Amino acid sequence: MYGTREELCVQLENMFTFDEPLTLLVWTEEGISVACRENQPEPDVAEIRAVMKAIGAMTMADYRREGVTNSDVSELLARQREAANRLISVPASLLSRVVRGYERELEHRTGQAWEAGRPEPESVQAARKDVYALKDALAA
Repeated sequence: MYGTREELCVQLENMFTFDEPLTLLVWTEEGISVACRENQPEPDVAEIRAVMKAIGAMTMADYRREGVTNSDVSELLARQREAANRLISVPASLLSRVVRGYERELEHRTGQAWEAGRPEPESVQAARKDVYALKDALAA
């Protein structure tokens, strides 16, 4: 299971009777971070929470058979990083159309911010850098 303490308590209450003996093992963000200390770079909060979700999604049968060790946690992080950084092939024309559409959306968001008297959001600035990087890759 994965969630906040309150969410997990509700799930446990629905799964077990109030007098049923249980053993509860808990992985916290700090515990995940410590388990992944050897990984470089160290995991950020988003990666830690993704690992926690993966642990929480384990079936009870798998958990009983295999458990979750520090090396398992570190391996989960490594697999998630590999998946996030995997390379795929996409036709340049398709990527170009998607990038143009996304760039127009970013311009729209910038316009909305300016009309509201706010600066361009940092998230839009970061996304614009991604667009420029993709356009450069397409031009190469």
